[in-house]
Amino acid sequence: MVGAMSRAAGRPSTVPAPAGTGSRITLVGLAAWSILPPYLGPLLGLELDVPAGVEAVDHLVPGALALAAAAWTVGLARRGETQSTRVSGAFAVCALAGFFQTVTHISLVFDIGDVGRPADAVLLHATAGPALLALAAWHLARSEGDA
Repeated sequence: MVGAMSRAAGRPSTVPAPAGTGSRITLVGLAAWSILPPYLGPLLGLELDVPAGVEAVDHLVPGALALAAAAWTVGLARRGETQSTRVSGAFAVCALAGFFQTVTHISLVFDIGDVGRPADAVLLHATAGPALLALAAWHLARSEGDA
């Protein structure tokens, strides 16, 4: 355990984090980022003309699922479970969420520059999904290949 007290010496132990934990934490960050555009965008002056319900379906729901799954993979790795069906399943949830966010934003990208679709706001909304998909798919491919 990182930071655990050694019973014999009374000093903190220095057990390194399992390999791959850093990129799993990055996956957690990407999942969180994928939720934020509709809520952070208006604060930054990067608004889109999109109904709030659509934003919830396109960002909040898949992002929250990916956030929970990615956080679970970090917890599993810290407990030593780096390759399992549960780990692969969690990466698959993240990849599917990223895929959904990517696909739902394709039409938005094609409308870039139109009225209500400023380029900077479109980029904020449309980049998190592909980034989440790419990292989750990479993890999924690695977990399937090593299993």
